[in-house]
Parts: sequence; structure tokens; C-alpha cells
Amino acid sequence: MAHDPLSPSEALRTRLGTAAATVALLTFVYSVLILGQILLGLIVAFGLTFGAYLSYRTFAVLDSVADAAQRFAAVREREAERGSRFGRATDRDESAGDGLGDREASSPDRLTDRDR
Repeated sequence: MAHDPLSPSEALRTRLGTAAATVALLTFVYSVLILGQILLGLIVAFGLTFGAYLSYRTFAVLDSVADAAQRFAAVREREAERGSRFGRATDRDESAGDGLGDREASSPDRLTDRDR
């Protein structure tokens, strides 16, 4: 089941989002009224709200990637299990052969790719 991350407006409606927005607003008001530095207030307020939301979205994406990798591994595992249970026709043909291929592969006269 895929996880649907919150949009910015939905994130502000949560308790944590409301608290982050309140702290950011108070920090901005403090920096403008008390310190007289608008840029500092913007940096801190923007960093608190947008940085936290961006981190949340990043972890949501990583969670989705991990979930997809697990589903992919489960499918591959089922395919491998199904293949080992029924066997492939090529595997049976090679094992039923006279064994010449095995002797040729292990022959000391045979040139490898490095020797060529």
C-alpha cells in the first residue's frame, strides 16, 4: 500500500504543522520588531517551515522507493521459486546431455578470453 504524503496545506492543519507555523511566525515577528532584521527572520522562518516539510517529503519518497524495492524483490523471489519448482526445459536438456559440454569447458587446452 502506497503512502500518500501530506500537501503543505494539509501539513499545516496537523498539530505539528500548526506548532511549526506558530514558532516560525513568532520568530519572524521577533526578528522584525525587536532585532530590526527582516532577512534573519525570513531565513529562520523559511528554514523552520520549509526545511521541515522538505525533510518530511524526502523521507516519504525514500519510503516509497524502499517499498517498491521490496515489492520488486518479492516478485523476483516468487519467479525464482516458481522456476526452481518446475524447472526450465533448457536446464533439463543440459543435465540430460552426454556431458561433453562439461568436459570441453574444463579442458586445459581451451583458450579463455584473457588468452585470446
